[in-house]
Amino acid sequence: MGCVYGGNLARIGQRVSFVDVWPEHVERIQSYGLELEGLTGNFTIQARAATSAEGLPKADVALICVNTYSTRNAAHTAREVLTPEGCALTLQNGVGNVEILSEVLGRTRVLAGLSFQSGDLAGPGRMRHTNNGPTYLGELDRSRSLRLLHLASLFEAAGMNPELTDDINTTIWSKFVHNCGINAICAITGLRPADIATVPELDEFQTGIILETLALLNAKGVVLPDADPLAYIKEYCSHKHHRPSMLQHLDRGQRTEIDALNGYVAAESARLGLPAPCNDALTRLMKGRERRPSV
Repeated sequence: MGCVYGGNLARIGQRVSFVDVWPEHVERIQSYGLELEGLTGNFTIQARAATSAEGLPKADVALICVNTYSTRNAAHTAREVLTPEGCALTLQNGVGNVEILSEVLGRTRVLAGLSFQSGDLAGPGRMRHTNNGPTYLGELDRSRSLRLLHLASLFEAAGMNPELTDDINTTIWSKFVHNCGINAICAITGLRPADIATVPELDEFQTGIILETLALLNAKGVVLPDADPLAYIKEYCSHKHHRPSMLQHLDRGQRTEIDALNGYVAAESARLGLPAPCNDALTRLMKGRERRPSV
């Protein structure tokens, strides 16, 4: 996702640097540029890339697009590379990222966002832009700050479909339900979102996952903006054929974000005395699937 956002921002003339832990990816971008193809066009951009913040120019904004288990490391990298007035924007899945970034950087230097964009890694330095949905942005204090408005204008020019929201925390919970209902199911089965409804047993399992997640949010006093989240997610899945990020992570033999999604639902539900057998089963299966040897 960092390539999708960074590549498109560079396309409109913004100075962009990439930080990634994959050396081959970094080397390819440094030597040949980042190749991006798909929904915002086919192009190559030239940009700095490195495996650490050392030596990179100072930045006004750090886009945090890492998996949840790497958020703290990314926060410390952002602290190194940001200007004194700079801020970090999280575009991650799951919950808890805002809190970690605020702990490391200070709450006033954090913006929150949610992305319904999707990218598919085609190889080192090569990315396919596969879904071009909205990007929700908001200040934690609900203000419409100048930095928020400026960032939204850049995202608009880059084709990232920004939508400003006053209550970004509630929007994060809404995306959390969305991810819990889709990502791990697709990852463990290899299916695309639109395929879920074609398997009655899997469709019923997805319903159970979503209802358990909604019950947890209700117990925590979280009120979602969607009148019927279950129906919304079902409808969303019906016409989506991209590969969710969790499926891509398994294909590359990487650790997934299951603990910050369905695993969180299972653990937090158990703590509150709520049943969550579907989320618990999916989390246990994913733990086993992550251990499968590469073939």
